Amino acid sequence: MTDCWSCGGSAAPPSSWPREPEMVEPPLIRGIGLGKVYGNLVALDDADLSVRAGEVRALIGSNGAGKSTLIKILTGAVMPTAGSVEMAGEPVRLGSPPEMIRRGVACIYQHSNLAPAMPVLDNIFLGRQPTLGFGFVDRKRQRREARELMQRFAIDLDLDATVAALPTVKQKEVEILKALALDAKVILMDEPTGWLAAADVRKLHASIRALKARGVGIVYISHMLDEIFAVCDTMTVMRDGHVIAEVDVADMDRPRLVALMVGDDLAKSSAGASLAKRIPRGNGIVRLRCRGLGKRGLFRDISFDVNAGEIFCITGLIGSKRTELIRSLFGADRFDSGSVEFDGKPAVFRNPSQAIGASIGFVPEDRHRDGLMLGLSVAENLVMSALGRYRRFGLLDRRKMADASRRSVSSLDIQPPDGDKQVRLLSGGNQQKVLIGKWLSLSPRLIILDEPTVGVDVGAKAEIYAMLRAERDRGAAVLVVSSDIEEVMTIADRVAIMVAGKLTAVHDADKVTRAEIIRDIGESAA
Repeated sequence: MTDCWSCGGSAAPPSSWPREPEMVEPPLIRGIGLGKVYGNLVALDDADLSVRAGEVRALIGSNGAGKSTLIKILTGAVMPTAGSVEMAGEPVRLGSPPEMIRRGVACIYQHSNLAPAMPVLDNIFLGRQPTLGFGFVDRKRQRREARELMQRFAIDLDLDATVAALPTVKQKEVEILKALALDAKVILMDEPTGWLAAADVRKLHASIRALKARGVGIVYISHMLDEIFAVCDTMTVMRDGHVIAEVDVADMDRPRLVALMVGDDLAKSSAGASLAKRIPRGNGIVRLRCRGLGKRGLFRDISFDVNAGEIFCITGLIGSKRTELIRSLFGADRFDSGSVEFDGKPAVFRNPSQAIGASIGFVPEDRHRDGLMLGLSVAENLVMSALGRYRRFGLLDRRKMADASRRSVSSLDIQPPDGDKQVRLLSGGNQQKVLIGKWLSLSPRLIILDEPTVGVDVGAKAEIYAMLRAERDRGAAVLVVSSDIEEVMTIADRVAIMVAGKLTAVHDADKVTRAEIIRDIGESAA
């Protein structure tokens, strides 16, 4: 008997017959035509974004491009004015964070959302501890489930350690476990490596690859382009509230990506910036002279000069005690040994007020904790370092302050250009411009900056670099601490290497390569 395919036999139909289309699993999450309008401001316009199982999708764009608004819609924190969201092909209720958590969407933010004084185990299950009945927490089940998750996703943590005792990369792993304990199918990671050393970035990326292998979909938001190319499969590029490109990472290169993000004009300006710093800098005046500086257990025998009219960068691994050194220069801490001269005169600053009085500005690494008053307005933050200028008969001249802040908002291109807006509502790049701008308003003779572009996009970086060059060109001395070697190579006139609390080398920027800096630091190029 001949097999008959139409009668349930095994023979195949003729090859010329149309075949049934292969079933393709719908994306884990899909935003369709999403839009958001605040008054007259269009924050997001007709934006699409989707993530499939086992996909790491980069979400890239300058500050103000609409990334944050899009993510807030996907987590349910913001109700869109247009569009819809689907999970596994099914529509979901918008504007409801509990609904999105129930559906398996979790978000890991740049700044930790953990309880630092509590143990790792309690943080993982915070607010949803398994119970035995009568309100008693089932600790054995907690520990068993946490260990199963750690084994499944190749994460190693001390469950009894307090979060505050963990290094930053381990805190990120706690947040990942917390998301996985919610049975997260999609994890949104917002600048997850902003405060991590290079080795810790690699560890976090290993965890991300383990998540990917287990079918978790990830949206990876980062301004660090090298990381995008290292860990992401696809990318969505945004500008001015629109999605302007959706491509495979393998089909994109760095120059084209920068041009997409910031526009051709700014990309060309940024590309040419490194050439400008090759001109010999410094007008022969030693603004800051340090000799034999030491602080017990932190740094020792530090000697260097910073000239007026130059950008002097100190680079090295996180933990090399660069921050501790510059805090001591600003009077926030004290030296145990050595001497400092400022404009040729001995200088001992017992507190930051004395340093400010000597015309020194200081931009700290953590703008939220140490740099800005987040609950105050842009205008109030901009004039905070120079309140003495606006006093008249013991009272503050509010009109004069408002005029000065308006000029600063305009010259710094702070967006939105609203001096009355609370600083906490600005994007990271615009917050950083406010922080730097409050010191530039003093026209300092020396400005010290600690990791000045952490957590800001390439467009804001280019603007900040332009500010620093303008300060240099007017004759200020600019002292920058940065772990970003590309940044150092872009802006430095001279670069010093700091390793384990000791200055090991100083180079002219036009006579040193990136590879030589990495070699001096003791870090492999890989």
